[in-house]
Amino acid sequence: MEMNEKLARELKKKFEIESNKKEAEILEHWRMEIDTIYKKKYEGLSSLQVDMKHLMERMSNRINILMRMVKEGV
Repeated sequence: MEMNEKLARELKKKFEIESNKKEAEILEHWRMEIDTIYKKKYEGLSSLQVDMKHLMERMSNRINILMRMVKEGV
């Protein structure tokens, strides 16, 4: 019984490490996307708003895809 508990703790720890690593990669990706928008020279507020809207749409699309995958159990 003790071996199963130890194995479960080890698996949980490995899962948490991998999960945190993946989350960091995802956050870094979106941070770089925002950084690109931040560094871009805009002539006016409207062009900045267009780029922000496109980024938000991409993020929403990705969220929807992931939520569908979760519901389908993929």
